Amino acid sequence: MEWNVEEVVFLHPPDVYTGSFDNAKMQARHERQMQDKLEQIKNAIQRETDPLKAMKILHVRDHLQFFRNNLVQFRQAGRLEEAVLVLYGRFNSPFSSGGDAGVWNELFAVCDPGRLHALGEPVGFASATVYGGSVSGIKRSLSWTPDRQRAEGFAERWKDPSMGGGELCEVDIVKADVMVYLGHRHEDEVILKPAFINVAEIRPFRRSGM
Repeated sequence: MEWNVEEVVFLHPPDVYTGSFDNAKMQARHERQMQDKLEQIKNAIQRETDPLKAMKILHVRDHLQFFRNNLVQFRQAGRLEEAVLVLYGRFNSPFSSGGDAGVWNELFAVCDPGRLHALGEPVGFASATVYGGSVSGIKRSLSWTPDRQRAEGFAERWKDPSMGGGELCEVDIVKADVMVYLGHRHEDEVILKPAFINVAEIRPFRRSGM
């Protein structure tokens, strides 16, 4: 498959050693090996017919550029929404926020809402309080969890500044505010609609018994 790799940096390390050699012959050999491995990566991408699998061959920092370059192909292959969840999930969880919020909003905006929702589990509540937080002070992340016990655990951990000292929040939602509900091994995650979270009344987390 001829993928568009324009501006893809190919950061995937082609060799475990990325320095240089003082010996000219060793340096030339090293550069040939690096080039050979780089060509192997490029060839592996072009042999792959699934855009999501092709993207995953690359270094994680190249994923977004590859996705943008080949967005139409992702949509045609029915892999667009899954790819967006992969991209977002690399940097975000209910208690960790990363990347550019504008980029995440842009990515979710190109998703088909029905297809995105179908990648998750049924939302089992009409309304709920969900919890989130981060050490960077980001309050309006799209990623939250309905698991209060999980939030209590982070509240206890973050009491110690040496453990991150993050800030916890909570917000009330209804079923219609959820783009997708994901069941992970350690916690459930709800990814909320940007239009909701941008204006939601977010409040500090209130620990049990306080």
